[in-house]
Amino acid sequence: MKKSTRRTTDIFSLSFLDIIACGFGAIVLLLLIVKTSSGPSEQDSKNSLFLLISELLATQENLIERKEAIENIVTNGLNDISKIKEVQNTQQKILEEYKKELSVVSEINRKMEVASQSLTQEMKDIIKNNDRDEEVGGIPVDSEYIIFIIDNSGSMRMAWPRVVKEISNILDIYPTIKGIQIMNDQGAYLIKGYGGKGKWIPDNSSSRKNVLDMIKTQSNLGMSYSNPTNGIKTALRNHFVEGKKISIYLLGDDINTPNVQSTIDQISSLNKTSNGNKKARIHGMVFATIDHARIISYSNFVRNISLLNEGTSLYIPISGHLGWVDADPGHIFATD
Repeated sequence: MKKSTRRTTDIFSLSFLDIIACGFGAIVLLLLIVKTSSGPSEQDSKNSLFLLISELLATQENLIERKEAIENIVTNGLNDISKIKEVQNTQQKILEEYKKELSVVSEINRKMEVASQSLTQEMKDIIKNNDRDEEVGGIPVDSEYIIFIIDNSGSMRMAWPRVVKEISNILDIYPTIKGIQIMNDQGAYLIKGYGGKGKWIPDNSSSRKNVLDMIKTQSNLGMSYSNPTNGIKTALRNHFVEGKKISIYLLGDDINTPNVQSTIDQISSLNKTSNGNKKARIHGMVFATIDHARIISYSNFVRNISLLNEGTSLYIPISGHLGWVDADPGHIFATD
């Protein structure tokens, strides 16, 4: 006797409808989370988009209902051979209706594309913001190597916990760089094993932690004379290479020099290549510890050295300081 074979009904629309339904849900979710502005034309576009989203959701619900109908028939009917034909007929009708729905969805997509045209630039801006920022809080962060030159003289003792915190903050705005150096204003390296020409502390979580742990002890930086000129000379002589993007951060509270302008001119000259380009950006941070004439000189120095060397100057009042870094009204300090 010839063995009869039972044809298996391939309910291919189940998984297909599943994918389509989930796909519609993903599209709706993406549209809902896109940030839109509130200008008149943008608001009109947004309203149109949400109207189209409602139509899309209705289509999605219809597809889900059809999918459930097929599942019910399959679950309850395939055990009965007489109902297979009924399942196939129902399936065919659903697929025919689904083709009509596809044309509706296609038209909705066309309308959505038209309605979203005024939002295109903003969407591009949102995508662009996912890239690395060129500035953070006004500080350019396009550099690949960072050098800290720190005044660790006695007057900085009051500010030292804040110095450590600001170094950590600066490193945080550079999530990935190629090398770090830390030295005092005289060019003495924090980590002697990485000191010298062409040497850099490698940038990784372990070395960053080690640097911050070591810098907590102020004396680890050696003797300071509150004048960063020698530190800048050492940094440029040992670490500048044509094509490397380097930022130098000066951290201090005063400057010990007979003539601030002469020092500014000297550093600006040191920081030029033969074709007139800057070897490094130079940023400056003023830690306002106590009120004295040299903090005003240092503030003037930082403001000008940053301006002339494509950097940014920051002023940080320490607890107990009045908050000014220029002459207090009614007082005249002898400065150069």
